[in-house]
Amino acid sequence: MDTNSVAVRAACVDMLKGGQRQMRHRLKKKYFDGVLANLVRTTSPVTCMTDDQWRALVEMWSNPKHKV
Repeated sequence: MDTNSVAVRAACVDMLKGGQRQMRHRLKKKYFDGVLANLVRTTSPVTCMTDDQWRALVEMWSNPKHKV
C-alpha cells in the first residue's frame, strides 16, 4: 500500500473522522441526552479528552441551532 497516495490518505482521514463522530455520538447519548442541564458534567468523563474539549462539546450540544 502506498501511504503517500492521495486516495489512501483520503480513506484514512475518512475512517478517522467517522470514528470520532461515532465517539461523540456515544458520549452525547450517555452523558448528555436525558440529563438535566444543571446536572451535565463539567469535566471530561473520558481520559482521552481534556476538560476544555468536553466543555466545548457540551456547549455545542447546548446550542439551539445544533438541536435543530
